Amino acid sequence: MAVLIDYLPQPKQLLMHNSKARQILAGGAAGGGKSKALRWDCVFYCLRNPGLEAYLFRRTYKQLEDNHIRPLLRELPWSVAQYRPSKGTFEFHNGSRIILGHCENTHDYLKYQGAEMHMLAIDEAGLFEPIQIIELRSRVRLGEFASKVSTPDRKYLPRCIMSSNPGGPSHNFLKRTFISPGPPMTIFYDDTLKDPSDPNDKGWSTVYIPARMSDNKYLDPGYASVFAAMSPDRARALREGDWDAVEGAALHLLDRSRHMIRRFEIPQHWTTFMSMDWGTSAPFSVGWYCVAGEDALIQNDSKRVSEENPSGSVFIPQGAVIRFAELYGWTGRENEGVRKTSAEVAREIMEVESNLKIRTPEYRVADSAMWAQFDGPSPAERMMSATDGHIILSKSRKDRIANYDEICCRLAGNPFLKSDGKVEVQPMVFITENCIQAWRTLPSLLLDPMHPDKGPGDFGETHVYDEMAYALATRPYAVSKRDRDLEEWEETKRDRRKDVDHYATS
Repeated sequence: MAVLIDYLPQPKQLLMHNSKARQILAGGAAGGGKSKALRWDCVFYCLRNPGLEAYLFRRTYKQLEDNHIRPLLRELPWSVAQYRPSKGTFEFHNGSRIILGHCENTHDYLKYQGAEMHMLAIDEAGLFEPIQIIELRSRVRLGEFASKVSTPDRKYLPRCIMSSNPGGPSHNFLKRTFISPGPPMTIFYDDTLKDPSDPNDKGWSTVYIPARMSDNKYLDPGYASVFAAMSPDRARALREGDWDAVEGAALHLLDRSRHMIRRFEIPQHWTTFMSMDWGTSAPFSVGWYCVAGEDALIQNDSKRVSEENPSGSVFIPQGAVIRFAELYGWTGRENEGVRKTSAEVAREIMEVESNLKIRTPEYRVADSAMWAQFDGPSPAERMMSATDGHIILSKSRKDRIANYDEICCRLAGNPFLKSDGKVEVQPMVFITENCIQAWRTLPSLLLDPMHPDKGPGDFGETHVYDEMAYALATRPYAVSKRDRDLEEWEETKRDRRKDVDHYATS
């Protein structure tokens, strides 16, 4: 008997249904039709695969009832699937089930430890805690059911699919897993999920499918106006699906369109220096910086191309600081360091600088933890020894209020008088697009709620921020080409004078 089902996927919903990735996030703006697509993804696989177990989650039971149980009762004909309230399931006549779950309390995931989830769907995943998502995801497998999967679906199952707006306890986790590693709608591999016993395993195939209000043709006209009373950052996150817009963000002035630039060849006379935040069990962060010796124009930056700026040029004022390279000691798991020794890290630093082909940094600054001694030389001393004196560190300024103010002032920038007489505010700090960890961690840092004037609180991944604060607190200086040439000429004269004195006394 044929049954008419009232669901016609829209283009972005169809992309979700047809994706062959094992791990999918449909995320972004509110009202994009994500939740409906999520539950119907479960329905489709249940219909095509008799005996399939699909788990559909919301954070609370009330959310589950309002957003999925009641809609499914309206959308699914009784002849297709029946709701069993006592079991919390929709049971299909072919033996498949949609099991409805929630994790209102942190450890509610323990209720599902013995489950074999052929398919896992987590709606509004940002509202869950990272540990809940990680634990539920560990139940996704086919087991003996693999032989029963229909031939067309063998490339789609097992399947873990999520939806979310920006924000919530798992904002950073989702951003790190889905947003930062690759461009939208492009499949990549999550190597944190690869099998350590299989050298050929690349991890789970993963994709991010962005959602916009315009993707849902059934959305009420003027729906975007309901966010007008919210804070600007929260409104931008929900209207535009911007994962960099975080309510209470410490670096609310940081903007990819203003502060991100492409990689470029650094003039040899510009000042270069290095900054470091040390960590072993937590990640360490090393950043390399340069200071513009004069006003400069970087062209052919594709992110800046517009009708007003067809060449994609970026103006860099004299004295501006650019973070152009990084080394981050991170396992890929929640704020977990690689536990390398200071000597190992020192040798990595030397290797990076060799590959960068830049001037030897004129100075290196690091946090005071590098001078801690526990029954032997400090990490700073070990670094110097491991590199035959090439890496000599100086202690950073630890004034959190002053350091935060320095970063904010440089992000805000200085007024610049253009040739047409108009005034434009130019940033005084930039970060190149290859500094992936900076762009992953900095936008999502939150203010310390007890001491907001001190900047980010002591939670989350603050390592790049701390390293950048140490860097800017040194008040780095600009050197023009003329000054650099004079400096090198004076050094040459001193060397020659030494040679003359040496031969005169020998």
